Amino acid sequence: MNDLAARQLEDLAAASDGAIEILATEKRIATTTFEVSLDTHGLSRSGRGIRVLDRERFTLMVSSTFPFAPPSVSVHHRRWVGTPHVQWGTLLCLYAAPSVEWNPADGMRGLIERLTLWLERAAEGALDADGQPLHPPVAYASGTAGSVVIRPDFACMAPWSTPGSGRPTAMLFAWCRRNGSRVDVEEWLTGEQAAARAVTEAVRDERGQPFYLAPVIAISEEIGFEYPATAAVLARALDVAGISGDAFLEAVTAAAGFNLAMRTGARVDPSAPVLVLLATPSRGIGGSARLPHFAAWRFDDLDAKLLELLAEIDASTSQYAGSETADRWLALQEEVATMAREWLEGAKTAWMTVFEERAEVTHRRDEATASNWLRGKRILILGCGALGAPIAEHCARAGAAAMTIADNGIVHPGILVRQPYDDTDIDQPKASALARRLRRIRPDLAVEDAVGDVVARHLTATADMSAFDLVIDATADTGVRAALETARARRRGDWPPVVTALFGHTSQRALVTVSLAGASGAAHDVLRRLAIDLGRGIHPAWSDVADDFFRDPPRTELFLPEPGCSAPTFVGGAAQTGALASLVLTEAVQVLAADPATIAPMTVTALRLPDLGCTASNVVDRLSWPNDVLATDHSTGIEVRIARRALAEMRAETRRGARLRGERVETGGMLLGAFDDATQTVIVDLATGPTPDSKLSEVHFTHGTAGSQQLLDNLRAQTGDRVGFLGMWHTHPFGPASPSSTDTAGMAYLTSPDGTSRRSLMLILGGDSPDWNAWHDHGTPPPLYVQVVDRRRPGLAAAIQPAPPPGRYFPGGYRTTADNQLDTDHQLRPGLFRRLLRHAEQWVGKR
Repeated sequence: MNDLAARQLEDLAAASDGAIEILATEKRIATTTFEVSLDTHGLSRSGRGIRVLDRERFTLMVSSTFPFAPPSVSVHHRRWVGTPHVQWGTLLCLYAAPSVEWNPADGMRGLIERLTLWLERAAEGALDADGQPLHPPVAYASGTAGSVVIRPDFACMAPWSTPGSGRPTAMLFAWCRRNGSRVDVEEWLTGEQAAARAVTEAVRDERGQPFYLAPVIAISEEIGFEYPATAAVLARALDVAGISGDAFLEAVTAAAGFNLAMRTGARVDPSAPVLVLLATPSRGIGGSARLPHFAAWRFDDLDAKLLELLAEIDASTSQYAGSETADRWLALQEEVATMAREWLEGAKTAWMTVFEERAEVTHRRDEATASNWLRGKRILILGCGALGAPIAEHCARAGAAAMTIADNGIVHPGILVRQPYDDTDIDQPKASALARRLRRIRPDLAVEDAVGDVVARHLTATADMSAFDLVIDATADTGVRAALETARARRRGDWPPVVTALFGHTSQRALVTVSLAGASGAAHDVLRRLAIDLGRGIHPAWSDVADDFFRDPPRTELFLPEPGCSAPTFVGGAAQTGALASLVLTEAVQVLAADPATIAPMTVTALRLPDLGCTASNVVDRLSWPNDVLATDHSTGIEVRIARRALAEMRAETRRGARLRGERVETGGMLLGAFDDATQTVIVDLATGPTPDSKLSEVHFTHGTAGSQQLLDNLRAQTGDRVGFLGMWHTHPFGPASPSSTDTAGMAYLTSPDGTSRRSLMLILGGDSPDWNAWHDHGTPPPLYVQVVDRRRPGLAAAIQPAPPPGRYFPGGYRTTADNQLDTDHQLRPGLFRRLLRHAEQWVGKR
């Protein structure tokens, strides 16, 4: 493609009217070099800029990859040495990011335009304009010198950070550790701190790797765009900036002495590299406060040994101070100084590659994303499989401060197809293998591997969740979900947000639930709500989710990956499960990072991968629920959760009854939901109003039976037996929310052997005028009374059906004509009501 460059350049020269002149062309095997002359007489110049002649000569080197890579541009003179964006004194740096800024379609015309722009800015002294990142000085790294990773911020320790302090320079020490040929800087120390650290015992990291000290020289002036290749030139530049050669030598020999003292205690690796760090104010945003830029010079083995010898000699001379042999001491000191100066004059600078991890000069690639919510968080992850392991890795990379990963499984060969383990992990606990992987990714991450039963260790009644900011359940285990629900309900106020996720049977879909701190329910509760709503056809767009996760009857074909007692699992490879796990965490974090005022306390999201057989139009669908109204049966300690939907139905019936029959006439109906013995809760999903054959008065409510059995049968069929008869609710308008003797007797009868219902829930809504009017007018929940009546509990009233007191009764439904007395033909018939409850008793037994 060099011929293309030649044709383009010739066309430009022909059309430029002499502004572009091709002086020479030299073709080689892989490159073509063009010598060109450009007319630059019209450039605007300032005293701050470079000196540009009226006509300048440039060398354009075009590689065989042109136009897919830009040519390089250099000059023959050295007038621009030390100018920003001039390397090796002659090579012009035209592009900060060639992969983005170079447009192959522009070819040589684009190169000449960019060169002209560079010259205009250089002549005006505006190559580093205000608001643009400043290019750091160039230290040409040696291929054998190794690298340095700098983690701690330095700006507040820089001598130029405090204007007017009179401190143009600073001498500090870096606390380092070796990682192969790499050096990691972990902390900055003063001289006093370094001396104290040198005699500290057991200065090793958690892997047993010893630490060591390196000198840091900080100056308040730039020393040029390119760092020198010899120590002598560097020393002279430092001397101009305020660090004398003797001060420089003092710093490096002091560090050698500290490391020698540490090695004496067998606490420093003898092969640890010896280096000096140089900090200059050459990095930041133009026009703003300069931030430090670091270069690192690594001494070769001969240099390191000489420095150590100098340190030994320097230390040995201290015994002569103040003695009669002071002359000998002074002679040794001069000998040491002479040796050091001779070394400095002849040493070569081997610059190391510097990798920045300082927050003050680097920008995280995930900043301004929802993943930022995870930064600094303490996370408990239950389950280290195809879902939990990728999520744990994502959390580690996102900047989590600490993680506990819990699992009771071991690595099998078969899981390597989709879980991030390797062959060496086989037969190892998953939690331990994953913890090792996370530590390799983030050595600073505090990771605890909890091998064992996650329920017994983390989901007990006394479990302390104060150590965590987030709990992620990735076990896909119904027992774990129920245990988590139970433990969380007992100490709901102490729990952080909880995320639960599970895959569909072919890894094409996933569900993720998020329960914010204080939410009334977690995944055990939320997934049940979802199954009920999908069974009732409330969300048609979720039909594919209903078939995948809540098929009724359940699918019988199970995937068993291994012989023996292998647990059935879903089908899917690493690409599918990895993609779904990433979507799961992304969705969960978006919910967690949202404004609490805009997000419901309980959400569930369906996530879908592309699937030709999927009829759903959305990749992501989210549903949410408000918190339930919670009440406690104080006689048993059972928690009653009343869905807002059920409470809204009760309020609607209360308001309708007040309009039809008068505001003091009691009303009520059936409670539909479930007794959950595993979590010790009663869940009220729905509430009905009074049947047409019910009797309502100001002193008593009697529930009829018309249509009740059909309603219950339909609900059981729709919800897969998740919703059944719970008990009764009724109101005490403007009265106490407490049972009368008639109420107690009626509930006792329902749970008696004659009533055939083993247990039933009684719910009474009442309250004085302010409370009742707030409930009627604004929906503010009134005082509630709840009691789970169980025939096995002693002390219940006699199991005799109570007779309603005489009085003026209204029928249920929409009829408004009141009977003057109780119509015996429409009284609640015991035999019929027993038949109504027989199904409820069978359903309760199943639950």
